[in-house]
Amino acid sequence: MTRKTEIGYYALLVVLVLGSLRFGQLMWQQQQTLSHLQKQAKQLKHKQAIAKTSQQKVKQVVAKSTITKASETSQQFFNLAYNWSSGSDYKKRITKIKQAKLVTSQVLANDYLFPEVDGTADYIDNNGLKSSVVQVAYYPKTTNDDQTSGVVGVAVNAKHDSDVGNGETRYYYFNIDYQTSDNQITSLDYVGRLAVNQSTDFNTFNPYE
Repeated sequence: MTRKTEIGYYALLVVLVLGSLRFGQLMWQQQQTLSHLQKQAKQLKHKQAIAKTSQQKVKQVVAKSTITKASETSQQFFNLAYNWSSGSDYKKRITKIKQAKLVTSQVLANDYLFPEVDGTADYIDNNGLKSSVVQVAYYPKTTNDDQTSGVVGVAVNAKHDSDVGNGETRYYYFNIDYQTSDNQITSLDYVGRLAVNQSTDFNTFNPYE
């Protein structure tokens, strides 16, 4: 091998080595860039998950706060609902509700909701039928603490003394408006009764669907 050929050989070898090193460096840089991008994507996904969870927590807290603020209204409505769902003196119950001016005459004329003795024997102490309000739930239209309207659900249980078991529970709901200044109910309109095939769990029931 001549010296010129030898020099050319070594020069080619150096070029190949340098090329390999450069290629390796580029591959390493590419791998580092890819790893960095993957890390950023993972961090972004984690932040989004945290933000979503945090947002849900805020919504839950606000909703709970609204319901807590409306608890006085719910308590008043509980008492009102008890007046028409239990007790043996129908006339006194209706008179009290009329005096409160909380429901329209059309609602009061509903003999299914406000049954007279010997009429539709439903949720009055007639012939041993005992009824009581077992749950009142308030659903504000929004989670705004100043919201003054929403839906109230009332669960009423009726049972004869001779019945075996827990009797029957029916679920009614109403549109309601009240004043934020003193939580007094300003209007109450009967909407209807939940059908048998509807959810009767007030924790999952959504009157706005």
